[in-house]
Order: sequence, then C-alpha cells, then structure tokens
Amino acid sequence: MKTPKSSILAFCCAALLGCSDLDLSPRDEAATGNWFQTAEQFEMNLNAILLHQFWPQERNEWNSSNQCELDALTDDFTNRTTTITFNNGNLNGTNPVVTRMWDITYSGINRCNKIITELRKLKASMDPDTYNRIEGNARFYRACFYARLLMHFGDVVVVDEDIDIETEAGRNAAYLLERQDRWQVLEDVLSEFDAVVDMLPREYAASEVQRATKGAAYGMKARTALHFASIRKWDTYGLGNIQEAERLFGTAADAASKCMELGVYRLHEDFGKLFLQSTKNSPEGIFVIPRSKILSNGSKWQYLNGQSCTAKLSRLSGASTCTTVCPSWDLLCSFLCDDGLPIDESPRYDPSQPFKNRDPRCAYTIVEFGTKHLGVIYDPHFDKETVYSDREGKEVTNNDSRTYRIEGTSNQYASYNGLVLRKGIDEDWLSPFEVEPDKLLLRYADVLLIYAEAKMELGEIDQTVLDAVNQVRARAYGVSLGDTGSYPAVTTTNQAELRTIIRTERRMEFAFENQRYLDLYRWRISEKVMNYRNYGLPKKDEKRQRAYIDNGMWFHGAVPEIDEDGCPNFSIVVKGEPDFFTNDVYVDKLAQRVFLPKHYLWPIPTTTLNVMPNIEPNPGY
Repeated sequence: MKTPKSSILAFCCAALLGCSDLDLSPRDEAATGNWFQTAEQFEMNLNAILLHQFWPQERNEWNSSNQCELDALTDDFTNRTTTITFNNGNLNGTNPVVTRMWDITYSGINRCNKIITELRKLKASMDPDTYNRIEGNARFYRACFYARLLMHFGDVVVVDEDIDIETEAGRNAAYLLERQDRWQVLEDVLSEFDAVVDMLPREYAASEVQRATKGAAYGMKARTALHFASIRKWDTYGLGNIQEAERLFGTAADAASKCMELGVYRLHEDFGKLFLQSTKNSPEGIFVIPRSKILSNGSKWQYLNGQSCTAKLSRLSGASTCTTVCPSWDLLCSFLCDDGLPIDESPRYDPSQPFKNRDPRCAYTIVEFGTKHLGVIYDPHFDKETVYSDREGKEVTNNDSRTYRIEGTSNQYASYNGLVLRKGIDEDWLSPFEVEPDKLLLRYADVLLIYAEAKMELGEIDQTVLDAVNQVRARAYGVSLGDTGSYPAVTTTNQAELRTIIRTERRMEFAFENQRYLDLYRWRISEKVMNYRNYGLPKKDEKRQRAYIDNGMWFHGAVPEIDEDGCPNFSIVVKGEPDFFTNDVYVDKLAQRVFLPKHYLWPIPTTTLNVMPNIEPNPGY
C-alpha cells in the first residue's frame, strides 16, 4: 500500500528514531543506533505509536497548552459567550489544531513506515507469527491515520512507504509531491484493514499489551466506510454518488457484522460506570488506549490534567478555573423521553423539570438539578442561595448558580446555561485534577449502531437491525434486550423514521466522546445546526432573573421543535412562550455559531503549502 506524508517539516519532526516518554518505550537502546534489531525493540516502537499525542481529543493532547477539544466543534458544546475558530467562521491554515492534526498524523505514519521497512530486513530470521503480529499492528495504525486524514482534509499526499527521507534525494522528491484523489486512497485504506485481519490476534491475554485486534480492524473499517458512504449519499457539493454510497454502506455493514460475529465484545453492563477511570479493560472496548500517570514519566500528554479536567467541573468542585466545557441546550433537548418520543411529541416531557421522564443517558451525561455531584448538591436555580456540601458538612454558598442573590464575584463563572457535564466525571477528578480514564477510540456500541445505520440506509431493515439499536438502548435502561416492557424498544421498519431514531441514538450514546463532529460532517447537517445560536440563562441581573422565575420560565419556558435529524430548532416553539428562545427578555444569546460549506474539510496547513509547491489548498481557503 502507498502511504501519504506531509510537508518536509512534518517529515523532519516525525522523530522516527526517537524514544518516547512512556515507561514501556525503549531507553538505552535508542542511543546506540541499534533500534530495530529485535522483536522487543519493534514492540517498543509500536507502543510509542499509542502515545496520546498521536490520537488527540482533549485540550492537552495537541503539544500545546489548552488549544481545543474536538467536542467544541459541535452543537453539543457551549463555552460561556465564546466560540472557537472552527465555529465562528474564521478557520484557516494557521489554526494550531489543524496544523497539529496534520503533523502528528503524518508523524504517526512515518513511525509506522519505519517499523514496516525495517521489519522486512529481518523477515528471514524472525518467527513468522511474531513478524505478522508486528507488521499487522503497524499497518493497522497506519490505516487509521490515513482514514483520519481523508475525513479531515480530503485528498492526501501519497508516496511509496519506503521513501528514504534521510537522504538528499528522498527529501528533494518529497518537496515535489502532490495530493491524490481521496476516493482512490480510500480504497487502499479499506483494503489495508482487510489485509491485516489475518495478521492480528482475536484478543490478547490479560498480561499482554492490548494492541490492535481483528475486531479493531473490522470496526475501524466499518467506521471509515460508513463515513464516506454517508458523504456519497448526502453531499450536495459534487461528491454525491448513490451507487457508490450503496457499495460503501454494504462494506460498512459487512465489516461491522464480522466484528460482531467474533463474539469477543459485549456492552458494558452499566452505561454510567463505563466512562469512569476506575473502569479498566471493559468488554465493550475494541480500540482502547489506556491513560497512565504512573507510566507517564512526567509526560502530561499521557493523562488528563489541568484545564482538561477543571474546564469540565462545576464551580463548587474546588477548581480555580472551571465550567468552560458545558453541554449545550441543544444536547439537553435532544435526549428522548422514556417513552421513546422526542420532547416535542412526548406527553411525559415537562420543560420545568427537564430531567424527569427522560432517557437515562440524559442524567448520565448532564448533571441533574438537585442531585449530588462531586460531593455537593448541584442546583443552578436563581432562588437557591446555598447548597449542602458533603466535603464541608454544611450548607455553602451556591456558586454553581449565577443568581443575583449572591453578592460579589464568587459565582461569576457558574455555568452560563445552567448545565454541567457529568459523563465520566466522579470525585477522582478533584484535586490535584489529574485523571487517567481509558480513551475509548472505538467501542462495541458504535459497531452495533454502524451496522444498524448501514443496513437501514441500504433499505435492508430486519430484526438484526432493530436488535442492534435495541441492545444499545436497553443497556442504557439497565435491562436486557428482551425486556421490552422496561425500555422503549424500537419496532419501526420505516426507513425515514429509523434514520431519525439512529441519529438520535448516536447523539445520546456518544455525547462528549468526540464523535459528534464527524457525524455532523458526514450527514452534511453542520451547515444547519452549526449556524444556530448558543443559548443560556439570563445573566446576573435581578430584574431579568426575577422575571424568569416569577413568570414560570424555569427551566425552559417553551418546548422547541425537534427536526428529522433529532436536533432542536429553537426558532420554532411547539408549546409554551412562543418567542422564549429568541427574544431578549428571558434567555441570553451566548454566541452565534458560524459554519460554511468549505468547513466540511479542514484547510491544508499554511506551513505545508509554503514548502511544497505542488500542494493545492482545499477549496475556499
């Protein structure tokens, strides 16, 4: 397979022969130059590819301080009154996240290529099973990197994997490379996932480093195929192709089915506990990278720390800076009610008690008002001046409410929209604000919903499709698949209805797992939802806050329409105050999101364009 590489800057920064800070990485051997002599050394190089900076999602995983997390690119996310360059219309090739994503992905590819080319020199002398396992892992990670580049940047630079950038001729050739068609490269990526299946183990022993498996190859192939099948179906800017969409949906369904048939994976019994740092080696994990403080050797890339933690905590958590990463009102309104209906249709929805009668994942994801969170009762109500704190054993000032009743600035940075993230967060997140939950890059629930979506889009809706969706939903309710009286089982075989259900299910299931932005991209609905506003509660002002409470507007004085994609449209109210969300009386318009069609692809980094004359920028940049 041919492999893409970036600008010469990225080549030089790949650190192909460098050692990592992870405890499992090579030490003294790195300095000797005998880096690729034994199977153990190759295994150590594979470990380095699992460093978190190669799989960035959180703020401190971008080789720079607190740049961005991928959920911030979505309508699930609110940060006070601010937006970022990805959703304020100012995205360009100098953006540090764009540049870093490009560079670290190519650095990862360079590492994989080096392992593969050096490994081939020892093929005659190495045990065949060991050889295949090492090569299969390197090729799997490389295929994942390719898939990422295709999803974010479109056409990519492709060269033979054995180009020698340590020679002058190799470097000169690299300067002149051009981008190649994404659809051709996509076929190579999908074929590569197939090729490595027989090289990879079905599973690893508990004592082994948990690297790539057959299930991971099938699962990542399914995710990649589904992404581009969706673009082929829904794109209106020249990429649409129904025949290709159906072929790729078929590829996704087949790969997901093969992953399911392995019988290795199952849903974690408790949805709420799956994301805690105390949960390790869940049977749901397919492609998982553990975080570790102990093995980090001081590298804070290897676990969450600082603002990666505190930004997701409430004001009463004890953090000095916090509540800048909040679930949006869009997300809150998107969770179904416990009768399986959206809030604009369900008679069980009460906007004054937004967590009542909702899908359990609503309260698993967002802190329910009046419940204990991090040892303190969380209640953003304007009339709630104090709350009980277990840590102090008494009532304390309610700095989690921006109420006018509290003088001074102690509650100044309470959540601007009243919502605080709960998913995955427990008291382990408190001081010293360093945590190490597993990074779940691919889990079994995703494979089930990939299978269901692909089969639904093909019009092949049978009991296996309904069972896949219902397994995920039943787990959320803590019951078995067959206990249909205890959860709202999906029964419809109507394609349009099931499409809405699956899209909504994905949003409820994967909120704040850094998947939403790619779902928005592939469904081509970013230009709709990412041009809505972020809404919040009225700021610290007695007149406005009293009107909010005294006129019966808490928590929401209206119910918005939920559209066919499971997204709220706050400009259309089906119940309550008609202009509750859009007037300037009750709610604050925190920020205006901006998304242009060109943003479905990220810009090629300016640093790359400056040194590679044959590289063309993406359209519109």
